[in-house]
Amino acid sequence: MIFRCTPSEKAALVAKARAAGLPNATLMREALGLTEARRRKPVPRVDPKLTFAIARVGGNLNQLSRWINGAVKSGRASQIDALKVAAQLVIIERQMARIVAEHTAGGE
Repeated sequence: MIFRCTPSEKAALVAKARAAGLPNATLMREALGLTEARRRKPVPRVDPKLTFAIARVGGNLNQLSRWINGAVKSGRASQIDALKVAAQLVIIERQMARIVAEHTAGGE
């Protein structure tokens, strides 16, 4: 559907859609009563440093999971050293706590 409007009217429509967190088309369909838009919470902006730090910790968890799964698949599950696994999990937990503390304390 194409319709004509002034640049200021278009700017107002775009601003209204952005404020509602909706695409322009959804806002228009909602205005016509053709649909009810599901309101979504806006996605919070996250510091890229935090994202990178969490990804590194996630990599550690992935390595640990692969190690455990490999042992289970090869029939060596009984040989898994529970103390070694627990120690790695503690390290990962401390990394996560440090990252969260740095982020919440504004240590960007």
